[in-house]
Amino acid sequence: MAEKAIRQHIFEPGAMSIIQMGEELIGHPSTAVNELVKNGYDADAQNCGVYFHYDPVTSRSFAIIYDDGSGMDEKTLFGDWLKPSVSKKRTLNAKSEIYERHLLGSKGIGRLAAMALGEYVTVVSRKKPNQRFCWITINRELFRQDKLLSKIKFPGDEIENYFELLTSKKVLETRNIKHNENLTNFLKNADLNTFSKGTLIIIEHLDETVLKILKDNFSQTELLSDEDETLRDTDFYKSIATLITPLELNKKIQKELLEKKIIGNEKIISLKDSSFQVEFGTNLLPNQTKNIIDWQKVESIPIQTAYDYRVYGKVSEEGNVSGYMSYHRLVGEKYDEKFEISFEDIFEDDKKDNSNQFDIELNGRKNKPETGEYYFDLRVYDIGEKDNLEKLAKEAKLQSGSKFRSAFKKLQGLRISKNGFGVKPYGEEVEDWIGLSKARVQNPGQNVNTNQILGYVYFYSPVNDNLEEKTNREGFLENKAFIRVKTTLSIIFKNLGRRRYNFRLLHGIGRIPESKHQRPRLEEFLETINTYTSDKNIISYSEKFMKEVGTSLDNLEESLSFSERLASLGAGIELVYHEMAQPISGLRTTESSLGFKKEKIDQDALESFISDLNTLEHSTSVLVELRKSLQPAIGRTRRKAFKPCQTFLKVCNLFKSDTEDSQIKIVIDERLEDYKITDLEYAFWITFLNIINNAVYWIKKSNRPGEIRFHLENNDLVVSNSGPKINEKIIDHIFSYGVTTRQEKNATGLGLAFTQSILSRNKWEISAENRQDGPAFIIKKDEDG
Repeated sequence: MAEKAIRQHIFEPGAMSIIQMGEELIGHPSTAVNELVKNGYDADAQNCGVYFHYDPVTSRSFAIIYDDGSGMDEKTLFGDWLKPSVSKKRTLNAKSEIYERHLLGSKGIGRLAAMALGEYVTVVSRKKPNQRFCWITINRELFRQDKLLSKIKFPGDEIENYFELLTSKKVLETRNIKHNENLTNFLKNADLNTFSKGTLIIIEHLDETVLKILKDNFSQTELLSDEDETLRDTDFYKSIATLITPLELNKKIQKELLEKKIIGNEKIISLKDSSFQVEFGTNLLPNQTKNIIDWQKVESIPIQTAYDYRVYGKVSEEGNVSGYMSYHRLVGEKYDEKFEISFEDIFEDDKKDNSNQFDIELNGRKNKPETGEYYFDLRVYDIGEKDNLEKLAKEAKLQSGSKFRSAFKKLQGLRISKNGFGVKPYGEEVEDWIGLSKARVQNPGQNVNTNQILGYVYFYSPVNDNLEEKTNREGFLENKAFIRVKTTLSIIFKNLGRRRYNFRLLHGIGRIPESKHQRPRLEEFLETINTYTSDKNIISYSEKFMKEVGTSLDNLEESLSFSERLASLGAGIELVYHEMAQPISGLRTTESSLGFKKEKIDQDALESFISDLNTLEHSTSVLVELRKSLQPAIGRTRRKAFKPCQTFLKVCNLFKSDTEDSQIKIVIDERLEDYKITDLEYAFWITFLNIINNAVYWIKKSNRPGEIRFHLENNDLVVSNSGPKINEKIIDHIFSYGVTTRQEKNATGLGLAFTQSILSRNKWEISAENRQDGPAFIIKKDEDG
């Protein structure tokens, strides 16, 4: 008996799928307009027109989108165009025929976007002046029926004079729509009653949502003196302007990066003779001349040339950040400095964040970036300081600081460009897409917020095509490539924020907090009171009040001390956890091995058994040593005699893996072997922990062997290392809260501040200086101690 063949099946989509891929997929009507404009760009158009006619009677309203691109013939419009989700643009590195533009669309459903604007959609197109027009009319409501898609039919054909579609009674009946005099008058006045080539999309019976947006946008026009400003603030105009703004900016940023030798070649998004402009019109604009269409060229959003801080550059294919940071905050002091972050630094930070999955495999190489090379241009503003607003207004040639703030507010945020066009909703509906606000709440001084930034990230095809746009054209899919971008940008902003903080601290800008180990001079205050008054009641009350303040400060100091212990203990435990992994693994393996052999010990197994016992003994010894290394941090004990050298070695033991892997040598002055002091060992454990932690970090960053030194100088304790010198601009502030130049995302700038705080409470001083052989930290007894 012959075996029966297994049957095969096909999908038969329902008619409603067209509504779902068109009207329901578009989040905002302006997104639909953007899709149709982008289709014109893909068709090599040089000019595109968008027009909305508002009328309270829906049947008299309409919208027009026209482009002078390559147009469609019968084969295309009645063939490929009618196959949703099928697109020739999906080919890798697909480009347009004439200007070799990188194509913006690839989903094959952008053509359905018009359905989000109105009930009737008519497409009229032709490729050459001597050809007949091809047309098609779709009534959106037909697709709401519970039928198969193949059962829904709609009219379309070739025609010599397309204007008959809108005027001929017979054709109007076939299209099942009434004549719209507003529409035909507009087309005549706009000289669009015929055209040589391109595509004309007519949307009739506009949606209530679209009509409401138009009415709300223009309801106050007559009351405003600046009509151009009013138009620029309307939803549809602003959406188109945001879409095309990066076309010009793309050229400028690449020119600058070439001049700075950050990039070697320009990424070409089209041929040099390619140009593209969009005009916008509506009957709602006031003071229009009858029968003349008042077309307004859609201008790129003017990106302010004035700024306080700017970071610009590239993220390489390998994930490394390289560029420059410009400082323009102070008049007369403007300069640039290099801005670089390695992929290893970004990756090391993100390994600690379980929300991002960095351990990925790509072409057999772990952690290789998936995004490809891209560029960024980020500008930051000290927008909350009045004197600075006036400076920015002057540089931007605006009348006042309030004018600058108003202009800036309309543009603020971080936007994305792909192949020269803006990508919604970044920087608009979704301003904070990389979590700047959350970071600023946690550390306001060292982080910037979305209301302080204006910037773009530039992506290109095909190198960044792992970034996939969502089907609804509302941003990118949250895949590994896009998560990588967000992580990298968040760390760029983290580093930018720290450098800005250090700059402001160095120049005394804003409310920079002083080191919290300094108490108010209470005695001096009481002396001043005594100088100015002899009133015993006032003096008595002041003394009582100052005593209460002193008690409160003591309590706060204890609370801070406890927080310091927790922070230092946490850092120590993290290191111990890392170091214990290998010994524990050895113990478990040994335990299993001993359990297997314990009843079978003979001469042949004895040697192996002894080896296992030695392994167990060694692993246990390592655990004991690590535990001893933590002992000084367990609590704040009484003062006692101890050897700083031994405390120093205990801390070094916590970094044993790092020092061995990075070939960092520990050098100790022989005189310290018998040197003792009587004090709180805990304070010195914290001090050595923070100094050595920083030393190991910077020596590892230098990618060469180094050494950490501990020695005596005139009875002072000195810890130095062979790593990079401390930045001279911040060395005087290195013990201030929040100051750090480390590039890790979780670096806080608190370690050295804690160190100085606890030492000063125990009558010790600490200072830092750059020496010929590297940075050095000097710990000396307070003269009053």
